Amino acid sequence: MKKLTKIALSLSLICASVSVFSAEKLNKDSTYQQAYALYLLYHPEKNTKSIVQQYEQDYANLFKENKKANIDQFVQYEQSRLEPVLKQRREMSLKQAYVRYGILDKNRDQKLTLKEFQETGVKTFDEFDENKDGIVNAEDAKLNSANKGTHDGFRIKLPISLPMASNGNEFIQQYGKDKNYVTLGDYLTARDQQFFATDTSGDYVVTEHEYVNEFMQRFDKNIETGKTQMQELAAQQFKVIAKGKVALEASDITKFAKQVNQSISK
Repeated sequence: MKKLTKIALSLSLICASVSVFSAEKLNKDSTYQQAYALYLLYHPEKNTKSIVQQYEQDYANLFKENKKANIDQFVQYEQSRLEPVLKQRREMSLKQAYVRYGILDKNRDQKLTLKEFQETGVKTFDEFDENKDGIVNAEDAKLNSANKGTHDGFRIKLPISLPMASNGNEFIQQYGKDKNYVTLGDYLTARDQQFFATDTSGDYVVTEHEYVNEFMQRFDKNIETGKTQMQELAAQQFKVIAKGKVALEASDITKFAKQVNQSISK
Protein backbone atom coordinates (compact mmCIF):
# COMPACT_ATOMS: atom_id res chain seq x y z
CA MET A 1 0.00 0.00 0.00
CA LYS A 2 2.88 2.40 0.80
CA LYS A 3 4.38 1.73 -2.63
CA LEU A 4 1.04 2.43 -4.32
CA THR A 5 0.59 5.68 -2.36
CA LYS A 6 4.10 6.82 -3.30
CA ILE A 7 3.40 6.13 -6.97
CA ALA A 8 0.02 7.86 -6.77
CA LEU A 9 1.52 11.02 -5.30
CA SER A 10 4.18 11.12 -7.98
CA LEU A 11 1.60 10.65 -10.71
CA SER A 12 -0.67 13.38 -9.34
CA LEU A 13 2.17 15.85 -9.89
CA ILE A 14 3.03 14.40 -13.29
CA CYS A 15 -0.55 14.84 -14.53
CA ALA A 16 -0.79 18.53 -13.62
CA SER A 17 -0.42 19.72 -17.23
CA VAL A 18 0.15 18.56 -20.78
CA SER A 19 3.65 19.96 -20.85
CA VAL A 20 4.95 17.42 -18.36
CA PHE A 21 4.71 14.73 -21.00
CA SER A 22 7.46 16.28 -23.11
CA ALA A 23 10.51 14.11 -23.64
CA GLU A 24 12.72 16.73 -21.99
CA LYS A 25 10.85 16.72 -18.68
CA LEU A 26 9.71 13.13 -18.31
CA ASN A 27 12.36 10.81 -16.91
CA LYS A 28 12.44 7.05 -17.10
CA ASP A 29 11.27 6.49 -13.53
CA SER A 30 8.16 8.55 -14.25
CA THR A 31 7.53 6.51 -17.37
CA TYR A 32 7.71 3.28 -15.37
CA GLN A 33 5.28 4.70 -12.80
CA GLN A 34 2.86 5.74 -15.51
CA ALA A 35 3.19 2.33 -17.11
CA TYR A 36 2.22 0.78 -13.79
CA ALA A 37 -0.76 3.14 -13.54
CA LEU A 38 -1.89 1.91 -16.95
CA TYR A 39 -1.33 -1.67 -15.86
CA LEU A 40 -3.70 -1.10 -12.94
CA LEU A 41 -6.19 0.56 -15.27
CA TYR A 42 -6.37 -2.48 -17.51
CA HIS A 43 -6.11 -5.00 -14.67
CA PRO A 44 -7.93 -3.61 -11.62
CA GLU A 45 -8.87 -7.09 -10.45
CA LYS A 46 -6.57 -9.31 -8.44
CA ASN A 47 -4.25 -10.89 -10.95
CA THR A 48 -2.34 -14.11 -10.33
CA LYS A 49 -0.03 -13.44 -13.26
CA SER A 50 3.22 -11.57 -12.81
CA ILE A 51 3.53 -8.12 -14.38
CA VAL A 52 5.97 -9.54 -16.93
CA GLN A 53 3.62 -12.37 -17.92
CA GLN A 54 0.67 -10.00 -18.22
CA TYR A 55 2.65 -7.50 -20.28
CA GLU A 56 3.68 -10.22 -22.72
CA GLN A 57 0.06 -11.28 -23.08
CA ASP A 58 -1.26 -7.71 -23.38
CA TYR A 59 1.09 -6.87 -26.25
CA ALA A 60 0.97 -10.22 -28.06
CA ASN A 61 -1.48 -8.88 -30.65
CA LEU A 62 0.85 -5.97 -31.44
CA PHE A 63 3.33 -8.46 -32.88
CA LYS A 64 0.82 -10.96 -34.22
CA GLU A 65 1.19 -9.95 -37.88
CA ASN A 66 4.52 -8.15 -37.72
CA LYS A 67 7.58 -8.99 -35.66
CA LYS A 68 8.32 -5.30 -35.17
CA ALA A 69 6.21 -2.20 -34.40
CA ASN A 70 7.15 1.43 -35.02
CA ILE A 71 6.04 4.38 -32.89
CA ASP A 72 2.85 5.01 -34.89
CA GLN A 73 1.81 1.38 -34.62
CA PHE A 74 2.55 1.36 -30.90
CA VAL A 75 0.53 4.54 -30.22
CA GLN A 76 -2.36 3.26 -32.34
CA TYR A 77 -2.30 -0.05 -30.46
CA GLU A 78 -2.41 1.77 -27.13
CA GLN A 79 -5.39 3.80 -28.36
CA SER A 80 -7.22 0.63 -29.35
CA ARG A 81 -6.65 -0.78 -25.86
CA LEU A 82 -7.89 2.40 -24.25
CA GLU A 83 -11.17 2.90 -26.13
CA PRO A 84 -13.20 0.05 -24.58
CA VAL A 85 -11.98 1.05 -21.12
CA LEU A 86 -13.10 4.63 -21.70
CA LYS A 87 -16.50 3.42 -22.84
CA GLN A 88 -16.83 1.34 -19.70
CA ARG A 89 -15.69 4.24 -17.54
CA ARG A 90 -18.23 6.56 -19.13
CA GLU A 91 -21.06 4.14 -18.42
CA MET A 92 -19.88 3.79 -14.84
CA SER A 93 -19.53 7.55 -14.36
CA LEU A 94 -23.02 8.13 -15.73
CA LYS A 95 -24.47 5.72 -13.19
CA GLN A 96 -22.44 7.31 -10.41
CA ALA A 97 -23.74 10.78 -11.37
CA TYR A 98 -27.28 9.63 -10.70
CA VAL A 99 -26.23 8.12 -7.38
CA ARG A 100 -24.44 11.31 -6.32
CA TYR A 101 -27.49 13.41 -7.15
CA GLY A 102 -29.58 11.17 -4.91
CA ILE A 103 -27.09 11.71 -2.07
CA LEU A 104 -27.03 15.50 -2.53
CA ASP A 105 -30.82 15.77 -2.77
CA LYS A 106 -31.37 15.19 0.95
CA ASN A 107 -35.17 15.41 0.96
CA ARG A 108 -35.54 13.40 -2.25
CA ASP A 109 -37.78 16.02 -3.90
CA GLN A 110 -35.80 15.98 -7.18
CA LYS A 111 -34.87 19.63 -6.60
CA LEU A 112 -31.30 20.19 -5.49
CA THR A 113 -31.05 23.53 -3.71
CA LEU A 114 -27.89 25.59 -3.19
CA LYS A 115 -28.16 24.87 0.54
CA GLU A 116 -28.16 21.12 -0.06
CA PHE A 117 -25.31 21.43 -2.54
CA GLN A 118 -23.18 23.49 -0.18
CA GLU A 119 -23.78 21.24 2.82
CA THR A 120 -21.76 18.61 0.99
CA GLY A 121 -19.16 21.26 0.14
CA VAL A 122 -18.64 22.08 3.82
CA LYS A 123 -18.11 18.39 4.58
CA THR A 124 -15.61 18.04 1.75
CA PHE A 125 -13.66 21.10 2.92
CA ASP A 126 -13.59 19.71 6.44
CA GLU A 127 -12.02 16.49 5.14
CA PHE A 128 -9.10 18.44 3.69
CA ASP A 129 -8.80 20.83 6.68
CA GLU A 130 -6.94 18.32 8.81
CA ASN A 131 -6.08 20.66 11.71
CA LYS A 132 -9.54 22.29 11.68
CA ASP A 133 -8.25 25.88 11.61
CA GLY A 134 -10.57 27.02 8.80
CA ILE A 135 -8.03 26.98 5.96
CA VAL A 136 -6.40 24.28 3.88
CA ASN A 137 -2.67 24.92 3.50
CA ALA A 138 0.65 23.13 3.29
CA GLU A 139 0.32 21.84 6.83
CA ASP A 140 -3.00 20.20 5.99
CA ALA A 141 -1.60 18.92 2.70
CA LYS A 142 1.24 17.24 4.59
CA LEU A 143 -1.25 15.57 6.91
CA ASN A 144 -3.54 14.78 3.99
CA SER A 145 -0.89 13.54 1.57
CA ALA A 146 -2.40 10.14 0.84
CA ASN A 147 -4.13 9.88 -2.51
CA LYS A 148 -7.79 9.00 -1.94
CA GLY A 149 -8.26 7.55 -5.41
CA THR A 150 -9.92 9.48 -8.20
CA HIS A 151 -13.47 10.75 -8.53
CA ASP A 152 -14.21 8.48 -11.47
CA GLY A 153 -12.91 5.26 -9.96
CA PHE A 154 -9.27 5.11 -11.09
CA ARG A 155 -6.89 3.70 -8.51
CA ILE A 156 -4.16 6.06 -9.69
CA LYS A 157 -4.56 9.41 -11.45
CA LEU A 158 -4.01 9.48 -15.21
CA PRO A 159 -4.61 12.19 -17.85
CA ILE A 160 -8.07 10.73 -18.49
CA SER A 161 -9.02 10.99 -14.80
CA LEU A 162 -11.36 13.82 -13.93
CA PRO A 163 -9.43 16.88 -12.67
CA MET A 164 -10.82 16.70 -9.15
CA ALA A 165 -8.73 16.96 -6.00
CA SER A 166 -7.78 13.65 -4.42
CA ASN A 167 -5.28 15.01 -1.88
CA GLY A 168 -4.44 18.25 -0.07
CA ASN A 169 -1.95 19.60 -2.60
CA GLU A 170 -4.39 19.11 -5.47
CA PHE A 171 -7.15 20.81 -3.46
CA ILE A 172 -4.96 23.89 -2.93
CA GLN A 173 -3.88 23.92 -6.57
CA GLN A 174 -7.49 23.75 -7.78
CA TYR A 175 -9.11 26.25 -5.41
CA GLY A 176 -6.28 28.42 -4.10
CA LYS A 177 -6.43 31.00 -6.92
CA ASP A 178 -2.65 31.39 -7.03
CA LYS A 179 -2.45 31.39 -3.22
CA ASN A 180 -0.81 28.66 -1.16
CA TYR A 181 -3.98 28.06 0.85
CA VAL A 182 -7.75 27.75 0.46
CA THR A 183 -10.37 29.23 2.77
CA LEU A 184 -13.85 27.81 3.19
CA GLY A 185 -15.10 30.96 1.45
CA ASP A 186 -12.86 30.29 -1.54
CA TYR A 187 -14.17 26.77 -1.88
CA LEU A 188 -17.85 27.60 -1.41
CA THR A 189 -17.57 30.48 -3.88
CA ALA A 190 -16.24 28.06 -6.50
CA ARG A 191 -19.12 25.70 -5.71
CA ASP A 192 -21.59 28.60 -5.99
CA GLN A 193 -20.33 29.19 -9.52
CA GLN A 194 -20.62 25.49 -10.34
CA PHE A 195 -24.18 25.35 -8.99
CA PHE A 196 -25.44 28.32 -11.00
CA ALA A 197 -23.64 27.09 -14.14
CA THR A 198 -25.43 23.76 -13.70
CA ASP A 199 -28.80 25.45 -13.15
CA THR A 200 -29.39 26.08 -16.84
CA SER A 201 -33.07 26.93 -16.34
CA GLY A 202 -32.19 29.70 -13.89
CA ASP A 203 -34.83 28.68 -11.35
CA TYR A 204 -32.36 28.36 -8.45
CA VAL A 205 -32.70 24.60 -8.19
CA VAL A 206 -30.78 21.88 -10.02
CA THR A 207 -32.75 18.98 -11.38
CA GLU A 208 -31.36 15.50 -11.80
CA HIS A 209 -31.22 16.03 -15.57
CA GLU A 210 -29.28 19.30 -15.19
CA TYR A 211 -26.85 17.76 -12.71
CA VAL A 212 -26.12 14.66 -14.75
CA ASN A 213 -25.93 16.59 -18.03
CA GLU A 214 -23.41 19.11 -16.65
CA PHE A 215 -21.27 16.39 -15.13
CA MET A 216 -21.18 14.30 -18.30
CA GLN A 217 -20.28 17.34 -20.40
CA ARG A 218 -17.27 17.91 -18.16
CA PHE A 219 -16.48 14.20 -18.29
CA ASP A 220 -16.53 14.07 -22.10
CA LYS A 221 -14.48 17.27 -22.45
CA ASN A 222 -11.86 15.94 -20.06
CA ILE A 223 -11.71 12.61 -21.86
CA GLU A 224 -11.02 14.30 -25.21
CA THR A 225 -8.17 16.31 -23.70
CA GLY A 226 -6.93 13.29 -21.80
CA LYS A 227 -6.84 11.08 -24.89
CA THR A 228 -4.43 13.51 -26.54
CA GLN A 229 -2.21 13.40 -23.48
CA MET A 230 -2.42 9.62 -23.42
CA GLN A 231 -1.10 9.55 -26.99
CA GLU A 232 1.85 11.66 -25.85
CA LEU A 233 2.38 9.30 -22.94
CA ALA A 234 2.37 6.30 -25.29
CA ALA A 235 4.88 7.98 -27.58
CA GLN A 236 7.15 8.68 -24.62
CA GLN A 237 6.89 5.09 -23.44
CA PHE A 238 7.83 3.88 -26.91
CA LYS A 239 11.01 5.95 -26.74
CA VAL A 240 11.94 4.51 -23.37
CA ILE A 241 11.20 0.95 -24.49
CA ALA A 242 12.91 1.32 -27.88
CA LYS A 243 16.12 2.84 -26.47
CA GLY A 244 16.92 4.62 -29.70
CA LYS A 245 15.59 1.99 -32.10
CA VAL A 246 12.91 2.86 -34.65
CA ALA A 247 10.90 -0.30 -33.99
CA LEU A 248 10.09 -2.60 -31.09
CA GLU A 249 10.14 -6.36 -30.80
CA ALA A 250 8.32 -8.56 -28.30
CA SER A 251 11.56 -9.02 -26.36
CA ASP A 252 11.72 -5.25 -25.80
CA ILE A 253 8.29 -5.35 -24.13
CA THR A 254 9.50 -8.12 -21.82
CA LYS A 255 12.55 -6.10 -20.83
CA PHE A 256 10.42 -3.03 -20.18
CA ALA A 257 7.98 -5.05 -18.06
CA LYS A 258 10.87 -6.23 -15.91
CA GLN A 259 11.98 -2.62 -15.47
CA VAL A 260 8.45 -1.55 -14.49
CA ASN A 261 8.30 -4.35 -11.97
CA GLN A 262 11.70 -3.37 -10.59
CA SER A 263 10.68 0.30 -10.38
CA ILE A 264 7.54 -0.31 -8.30
CA SER A 265 9.44 -2.69 -6.03
CA LYS A 266 11.80 0.03 -4.87
